[in-house]
Amino acid sequence: MAYLILAILAYLIGSVNFSVLISKKMAGFDVREKGSGNGGTTNVLRTVGKKAAILTLLADIAKGILAIMIAYLVGKFAKANPAILVQIAAIGVVVGHTFPVFFGFRGGKGIATSLGILLLLNWEIGLVCLIFAVSLMVITRMVSLRFDFSGSIISNSYTFYERALFSFWKLFDFWYSYGRIYSI
Repeated sequence: MAYLILAILAYLIGSVNFSVLISKKMAGFDVREKGSGNGGTTNVLRTVGKKAAILTLLADIAKGILAIMIAYLVGKFAKANPAILVQIAAIGVVVGHTFPVFFGFRGGKGIATSLGILLLLNWEIGLVCLIFAVSLMVITRMVSLRFDFSGSIISNSYTFYERALFSFWKLFDFWYSYGRIYSI
């Protein structure tokens, strides 16, 4: 039962489309009616401006973080597998962002919400992806390109991160064992 309730709650959290709310409040129109027609941060940047885009980005990141935090809380109190709860919350909030029930099932692409999830689950890799995406956007001036390449960075960063951490602990273990045996 906890899984179903969490899935619905995460979907409803994701369904709050901040790009539409912020564009209506700051510019007086639905962002999906202008520009690319997408309800995401990039279209808000192009049609409303930087301030609205930053607010939209932060709010969408916060949606992902909130859904995962709720999953952690449910995992502490319910008799359910916490790893599955986190996965259900992550999928639910991104699906809600992409197909929001409150806005005619026309939302964004789920990039910022996914970034929020990633930052909470593994902030190091999330930070690497964020830095890479911003750097790529500054260099190329192509907003859409930044997250196309960030997806490949996620898997490569995770592999590198795991190997580097494993190598560090292996070296530490060798040093610690060697020092104890030979009393260095």
